[in-house]
Amino acid sequence: MTEVKTVRPRRRTSRRAKASGATIVIYAALIVAGILLFRAGAAYAYAERGYRALGGEVFALFIPTLYYFISQAISTFITDMKNIKEEKNHEKTC
Repeated sequence: MTEVKTVRPRRRTSRRAKASGATIVIYAALIVAGILLFRAGAAYAYAERGYRALGGEVFALFIPTLYYFISQAISTFITDMKNIKEEKNHEKTC
């Protein structure tokens, strides 16, 4: 007799990164803060200049991007420091 193999259906895997609820809340708050800071900066700049123009206040809109890059740099730095510490501890035990 020949055996019949059962075929399991493949699970679909998503290539999209999954974000936690806390991450979404943090970035939403950063976006709102950036918009509010931009509007406040634009109003102050208009009062100083007397005409509407875009200047340094535009950088407030980049707060979420800056937060992402800085947090990635810090987490990479911490991971590297942990790895160096583990390597030094390993050298002591050998």
